[in-house]
Amino acid sequence: MEDCNLLSDRWIQRLNLILLTALALTASGFAQSGKTQTPPPPAIDLRNGVSFEISPHTGAMGGSGMFGMRLSMNYSALNMEVAAAQAIGESANLYPITLNFLLNLSTSGRLLPYGLVGGGLFMTVPTNAIGTGTVSTMGVNFGGGARFYLNNTFGFRLEAKQYLTNVTNELESRDELFIFQEISVGVTFMFR
Repeated sequence: MEDCNLLSDRWIQRLNLILLTALALTASGFAQSGKTQTPPPPAIDLRNGVSFEISPHTGAMGGSGMFGMRLSMNYSALNMEVAAAQAIGESANLYPITLNFLLNLSTSGRLLPYGLVGGGLFMTVPTNAIGTGTVSTMGVNFGGGARFYLNNTFGFRLEAKQYLTNVTNELESRDELFIFQEISVGVTFMFR
């Protein structure tokens, strides 16, 4: 259990370092921009037709390290997103594959906060157990995050999600509600 906490602490330290670096780069970019007469156009404007995003990410899920990919289609204030990840555990790996709907709280500018809700398939694959198979369950997730764009094609993304799924406990013949969290940071590439 202590190894799991050490792994979790290391991931949190890495996430903090990435966030502090991103904030420092952002602050230095604003400081170097100097005084201008007219404000620059917004880095992103989601109101001008459909756009697509690819977002690789890493973080922590339920106390384990994870990595994944998100593919999004943006329709102004609403995004549709397919996300897949792998959480690496001591005795099993978790593979959540979800379809999410994001509501952008802002549709133009550099900072675009959002809320999300979705659901999908959660596959748990044992890594060092003999005689046990993959367990697949359906579940839901919800959360929120923000994307910060440095220009009209590249930015950073921070997200937090809560997952809920129902797992059958075969030893006790009953269903149990399984709840876990994900905190991730990554980059995002937007194109039209």
